[in-house]
Formats: sequence, C-alpha cells, structure tokens
Amino acid sequence: MDIVLCADETYIDKAATVMASVLCHASRSEEITFHLLGHDISTASRAKLEAWFDKLPARLRFTETQHQTTAQWQALSLGRFGPAAMLRLSMERWLPEDVKRVLYLDCDVLVLDDVARLAGIEMHGYAVAAAMNLQNVPQDRLGIPYTKYFNSGILLVDLDRWKSRGVMASIEQRLNSQSEATWQYPDQDALNLVFTDWLRLPLRWNMQPYTYPAVEKKATHYVEWRHELLEAASNPAVVHFMGPIKPWNVDSRHPLTSLFRKYMYLTPWTPILEVGQLSPFKRLRRRLLQAPKSWRRRRRLRQSPSLTLPVASREAR
Repeated sequence: MDIVLCADETYIDKAATVMASVLCHASRSEEITFHLLGHDISTASRAKLEAWFDKLPARLRFTETQHQTTAQWQALSLGRFGPAAMLRLSMERWLPEDVKRVLYLDCDVLVLDDVARLAGIEMHGYAVAAAMNLQNVPQDRLGIPYTKYFNSGILLVDLDRWKSRGVMASIEQRLNSQSEATWQYPDQDALNLVFTDWLRLPLRWNMQPYTYPAVEKKATHYVEWRHELLEAASNPAVVHFMGPIKPWNVDSRHPLTSLFRKYMYLTPWTPILEVGQLSPFKRLRRRLLQAPKSWRRRRRLRQSPSLTLPVASREAR
C-alpha cells in the first residue's frame, strides 16, 4: 500500500510517529511504501529518517519539494496551514506514475488498525473516500450541507480520477479568487468544493475529537450515525488530533494524548513538548477538573494498541 504524508522540519518527527503507528498495526508491513513529501527538511533529519527505515520492513520514498514550488503556489498557504500542509493538493506531481491508489494521512493522527483493510475498499468510481467532518453545531459551510462536508485529514485517493479533475488548477483558481476570510480550512475547504461527490468512510477511520461529546450528549444532528460514533469512540482505526493544540503541546487535553506520546518514543526523535499558553497553576487546575471526564473517555477504548515495531528480515536488508 502507498501512504502519503507531508511535513516540514518542525513536523518530521510527527510524521515519523504516524508511520510508527501504521507499522505497529500492519499485517503486511513489507508491502507498505511511505511517500514523504518534504518542504525544507534538513539533511540531518532526512538521514535520521532513512537510517531508521534501514531497520524497518517498509519502504520510504522521500521527495524534497521546496525548490519545485513557485512563490505563487506557496502563497496559497494561510494562517497556521503552511506550505507543507498544502502539498497534498498536488501530490500527484511527486508520486511515481505506477502508483494508482494512495492513503493520505495528516501528521496529527494515530493509526490503530491494519491499513490493509482500506486497500481492498471498492471506490465505486469515486476519486476520494473520506469520513464526514464532525462539528458541534450543524452548519452548511461554503454552501455544502454539513453531512456532505468531509474531513481531509485521512483520504483514500484514486490518483487517476484525482488527476482527471485537475485538482491543483481548480484549487488555485478558487483560493486566489476568494478572500482569505472565506477559508476557515483552506486546503480542506477547497477539496470539498472540488470533490462534491465522495465515498463516505466509517467514522472509526477518522475518529475526531467531537466524537466524545457527540456520544455523551447524544447529538441530535448525528442521531443517524450514533452507532458509528459509538464504534469510533471504542474501537478507532485512526485517531485524529484535530485543532490548534496538539498532543505534543503541554496543554493538550485530548484523552489519548499520552498514547500519541508513547508512539513518539518509537521514532529516532526524542519527544520535546511545546510550551503552552497556560500558567503551570492553570494547567494543573484544568487537568484536575477534567480528569474524571478524560478517564471516562479513555475507558471507552476497547482495543489494546500495539507498541511493537516490526523489524526488517535479513533477506530484506
């Protein structure tokens, strides 16, 4: 299976964490090729990543894109969504011609199931398969009904059909013709406008933070998907740590933050937590107040995630 990730120097260790979680749960890790599209990755970081993969059964294909993107293209990045976050919009430019289907993963996810389960999914002629984007208040953004707006953090892509849409040209036109205020999530919004027809993946393949309150409060606008939400909370295939505060930030309140940090220790990088905005006193107070809720949410997790990386055989080396 071909898996695409995009990262810059500040996210290279997070990309490695995602890869580690994939390999820990893969039944056929030797059949996985990671395509890392990098933007301004240092020589040292690249060498560290490649040395790590020398010990793993999966393959790594690294592409540095910094000098292959124009200033106009890089200007499409907005706010906290830098150039690396936008690379997936033109992923076909850097992938081999013989790659026909890819799984795209954001660098703020954990994969807790075998990605081979996605490899055999019938796409039914769709270019993109994704999970519905969950929101606490039903709102139709960009003229798209909230149940028809997908989250682009995990995408299963038919590359031939993706190419036939002229994705990057269409997105450039849309992003350049509208004001920045229009785009809450520039790449995700643009993809939703291009791919109004998409195959819906079960919510467990993109377990988003709102899954918890949607289950606990029995959100009426998601009553049709309650069974899926319950399954996502208890048996997530991919946990998506959406939002500005990530699990590598000391202020992270996600119930599975500690799990993400455990996978960080499986990589060649020493985890370094980002300094948060809260004072130590406020951080401690918040943690104590939210401890019962976080404990209940962690208790929903039925599975026991693997923390064992596969090792390449001597023959493979």
